Amino acid sequence: MTLPARIGRYEVEALLGQGGMGAVYRARDPELDRTVAVKTVSPILLSSEELRREYLERFRREARAAGRLSHPNIVSVYDLGVDGDTVFFVMEYVPGVSLETILKENPVLPVAQAASIVEQVASGLDEAHRQGIVHRDVKPANVFIDERGRVKVGDFGIARVEGSELTQAGVGLGTPGYSAPEVLRGGTATARSDVFALGVLAYRLFSGKRPFQGTLPETLSVDILEHDPTPPRVLRPEVPQHVSDAIMRALAKSPDQRTPTTDAFARALRAAPAASSAPDATRTATVKTVQVPERRRRSVTRLAVALGLVLSLFAAVWAWRALTSGDGEASVEPTTVPRIRASPTPRAAARTPARPGERVPPSVAPEPTSRPPDARTPPLGPDGSEILREAGKRVEELLREERKKAEEKAREPDKKGHGKKKGH
Repeated sequence: MTLPARIGRYEVEALLGQGGMGAVYRARDPELDRTVAVKTVSPILLSSEELRREYLERFRREARAAGRLSHPNIVSVYDLGVDGDTVFFVMEYVPGVSLETILKENPVLPVAQAASIVEQVASGLDEAHRQGIVHRDVKPANVFIDERGRVKVGDFGIARVEGSELTQAGVGLGTPGYSAPEVLRGGTATARSDVFALGVLAYRLFSGKRPFQGTLPETLSVDILEHDPTPPRVLRPEVPQHVSDAIMRALAKSPDQRTPTTDAFARALRAAPAASSAPDATRTATVKTVQVPERRRRSVTRLAVALGLVLSLFAAVWAWRALTSGDGEASVEPTTVPRIRASPTPRAAARTPARPGERVPPSVAPEPTSRPPDARTPPLGPDGSEILREAGKRVEELLREERKKAEEKAREPDKKGHGKKKGH
């Protein structure tokens, strides 16, 4: 195919794609010095002057509507015009590849990547629907991924014009395999028709398969009208159940049973399943509040009082002993107390040996105290030990009383039960 040198004022650089409706070129806008995409319409659609005028009017109307759209996931429309017999419009050029090219190389995408693409397409379609524009030709070939990984949808509003009564023989509405049942039956395309097409696209991205089989438009139409596809999760188990269910709702035959909007479809893809909203038993433990019976609370209170009394007595005795014995925080060096006895005179000391019967006074020798060096007086002493023993006995008595009361209360229901039986 020979490339035209120019289309309008735009300098053609390369052919990007060609189909039954026309061709798409990469071109340069010399006035604004930017790269654009120029799409032309096949001359066969303009076979008569009447069709030409009607087509141009509707073309301008739809192109203006598409030109008002401004959204990160929509390919912007810059211009429209006629160059001889060629009708064209100028779009934003998206450097990257189409989703169709990606699927040819990688039929099965990671689940997270598939979800991201579908959600971005849904966001762009939702904006168009809010502006009253129905795409009518949602398919991978009209979805582009730019160099930064951003998803953009092209041909907004134009597909409806090209899919009207101006289509040639053999060219259906939209693309075979993506057209909704109501459109195949001759009904009017609505936003829910785009939801169906988005469901077909999502099915292919998540499962790696086409939901409807057939090599001809006729067989595809029959399959869409009469058969339900296999759920994506059956074909690919790693697809979450709620995602599979959302796709199947988008593919409902009846528009009334179908997901109402593309935004609702995107939210259904993001929504976690109902089961996952409950706490995970493997990760979260629920701590129950234990109610202590009244009688047990009283027992615990009395025991705490008794123990507090013991500790108070222990502290008091320790303090008393520390003050009276001088054994406190400061360390007192042990001393030896000498035993004072009469000292012998030098003369008596010199006499050795003693005469029989004579008593020799012993020499003076220090007598250690009964407390060994570095020993300390026990802080409690005998009096403190006695207090502890008495407190311990009191605690045991309290515990015995509580156990006795608990046993009596436990036997009360049995007594009442026997009394009722005797009464009967």
